[in-house]
Amino acid sequence: MKLVTKGWLIVAIPSLFEVVLLASLFKTQADAEEAERWAAHSALVMNHASDVREPMLLESARIRNAVIINDPTPISRPEMWADVDAKIGELQKLVEDNTEQERAVAGIREAVANYRTWADSARQRMQNGQREALIAQLRDEAGPHRLAEFRTRLARFIETERQLAIERNEDLQDARDSQTILLIAAVLGSILAAGLASYAFTRNIGKRVEVLTENARRLADGGELAERVRGNDEISQLDDVLHRTSERLTRANEEAVRYRTEIEQRARELDEVNTHLRAQTQDNEMFIYSVSHDLRSPLVNLQGFSKEIMHATKDLSAEIEALEAPAANKRRIRELIDDDLHTSLRFIQNAVTRAAGIIDAMLRLSRAGRVEYLPVMTDINAIAQRIVDAMSGSIRAKGATVVIQPDLPPAYGDPTAVEQVFGNLVGNAVNYLDAQRPGQIEVGCLAGDGSDGLNTYFVRDNGLGIASAHLGRMFSAFQRLHGNVAQGEGIGLALVKRVVERHGGRIWVESSEGVGSTFFVALPAQPGQAGLVSAG
Repeated sequence: MKLVTKGWLIVAIPSLFEVVLLASLFKTQADAEEAERWAAHSALVMNHASDVREPMLLESARIRNAVIINDPTPISRPEMWADVDAKIGELQKLVEDNTEQERAVAGIREAVANYRTWADSARQRMQNGQREALIAQLRDEAGPHRLAEFRTRLARFIETERQLAIERNEDLQDARDSQTILLIAAVLGSILAAGLASYAFTRNIGKRVEVLTENARRLADGGELAERVRGNDEISQLDDVLHRTSERLTRANEEAVRYRTEIEQRARELDEVNTHLRAQTQDNEMFIYSVSHDLRSPLVNLQGFSKEIMHATKDLSAEIEALEAPAANKRRIRELIDDDLHTSLRFIQNAVTRAAGIIDAMLRLSRAGRVEYLPVMTDINAIAQRIVDAMSGSIRAKGATVVIQPDLPPAYGDPTAVEQVFGNLVGNAVNYLDAQRPGQIEVGCLAGDGSDGLNTYFVRDNGLGIASAHLGRMFSAFQRLHGNVAQGEGIGLALVKRVVERHGGRIWVESSEGVGSTFFVALPAQPGQAGLVSAG
């Protein structure tokens, strides 16, 4: 028999008993709610009946007071009778379920109508000067002014409703008593059902589960499992899974030993490769330094000799002027010197200057990976302000405005390197502003919880922007998008990226051509949250 079937048998009988008790409990609950509703209904009816009595008594008092002061104005006001009629209408709606009470409300309405007729006649007699006759009528112990009929009918109506309220409260109490008894029976039945289920579980399933639990513990401890659990239900199937798992774990441990040996071998090989790569890196740096050193000498010679040739052409021009030769020949020679020779020399000098700049850039790029940083908690506000103060001349020349957000959070890094990063980004923002509109540059920090251990700063401008096709090459060396706008070799952003990555951070850019650019720099917020990459 399957474990599910056993479970159904264990649970079904006590559950059926509980369902019956629960249904009875719901029935008594519904009866109690219904009785409570009718009891509240009776109280509401009596309250509305009392609301009808008050304005009638007040009207009787107003009539007597009007007679005393000889002023018929307060007698039989239409708004008062409209209010009484509305309250009687509400009372009639409340007793629509009770024919006897509905007839009683009709009698109350008739008594009110009779009294109103008398009140209207009293007002008319006051207006006609029959005050003395009205006083005589009021002194009479009987008559329509005494509200006797209204009071009698209303008192009878309230007494009837009070008897109904008593009966309904008794019904409510009976329903609550039944509900309490059934609730106690349900609790006791649940306890009994739980006890029976527990006994059946312990007797039929518990022992086999103990064996299964012991096998699971042994499997977790890596020990040998006990004999298999007998049967064909889910417990025996699970125990079979544990035994097969134990066998697979044994094979997996053997494989793990073999893999560990292989991983150790691969680690040794990787260490040798890293050593080789470090040696190659050092060789590359030495090669770059050697090439840069060797290239400087011929470049210096080219620069010097081009200047000498430039000076010699000036002397040559002076000598030509002193020659006795036709003016046309002299003019032709001067054109050759000024247009061809001088232009060629300027091209040579510009090329030499460009080559020297590239050599310097290569040296700076190679040194970026060898600088040892001294990280501390760095004040980004102070760094940003120093950069803006140092570039104030260029900023004013561009007619730009630089805004630094207050209270920028500090970053953990080398102060000089961090200042180099922000100086490069702010400098680029100033250099590549759009001359067609006022420049706006903002240095700030994105709001965030710092869950990744990084603070994300940004430098935003409304400059020329970057086309989407060029965004992927912005941090590569010797890549220049607007070469005719500002001078440089195109390694600034490559150096910035290298510095940021060595701090364990990230840098990226978002830009739209003709709108502006935003460079984001994520740096460690605290020591230990993102480690600096060592030099080498």
